Amino acid sequence: MIPYFTIPPLELFGPLAIQPWGVLVASGFILGTLVCRKYAVPRGMNPDTYADIVVWLALGGLVFGHLGHALFYQPEHYFSNPIEFLKVWDGLSSFGGYIGCTFVAIWFFRSRKLDVLKFGDILMLGLAFGIFVGRLGCFVVHDHIGLEVSDAPQLVQTLFGWMAVEFPPGTAENGRSSLRFDGGFMEAVNGLMTFTVLAILARKPRPAGFLLGVAPIVYGTNRFFNDFVRHSDLSSADNRWGPFTPAQWFSCVLVIVGVTLLIKVWNKPKWPDGTETPWEPKAEAA
Repeated sequence: MIPYFTIPPLELFGPLAIQPWGVLVASGFILGTLVCRKYAVPRGMNPDTYADIVVWLALGGLVFGHLGHALFYQPEHYFSNPIEFLKVWDGLSSFGGYIGCTFVAIWFFRSRKLDVLKFGDILMLGLAFGIFVGRLGCFVVHDHIGLEVSDAPQLVQTLFGWMAVEFPPGTAENGRSSLRFDGGFMEAVNGLMTFTVLAILARKPRPAGFLLGVAPIVYGTNRFFNDFVRHSDLSSADNRWGPFTPAQWFSCVLVIVGVTLLIKVWNKPKWPDGTETPWEPKAEAA
């Protein structure tokens, strides 16, 4: 069990304040970019590519994340109040952001005539680490309060009970203290697990696109099971499409896409093949 805590915002002046959620999300983008650069250099890839794409990914994640929230979780509200679509800061869906970032990344790499599979492999390492750090932002503000542990199946309690938080009275809408799963922390663990698997696999040559296929399988599988402990008693945000949440359906899509990609690239030449020269600024300029 994790003790309950919060990190208050740092008040500056007037209405301005530095929010811990924002700091950690921004840190996720920055640290994820550094991870990409670390893996790109020995493979002869220009690391500045990832410094350039991160701006587009942040923008795409914000816009498409908001559209995903509107369309997946509250379509009636947004279509009855179309002006709300423009408030991109108000309501975000992680899967909406992932979908948007996928299209942005493909467009970016192709526009620069870069190998989508190779550069995508490295991007997955940075993305997974960025999810880990960014989701810690959700954890420190507890904006994804989950199911009460006592309401979960015994197997779920046994496997995931250590990720539960003792929320004090008044934190949840029922007004009483309760031991609940924390979705933000569970997703941070998911990001870290995905990164760890990718980092281990990246230690040896793999077919181009291999990590790009493994990442959605690992992340999607974990996310599918994590959403079983999404709360069902605190608000109407727990809408479902049939037996599953929107995130669980998209997790299934992720796994299918990942498996399909692995099958497609399985027999491709392994990369790096030992002929790569580590990237150097002077060599790039020449």
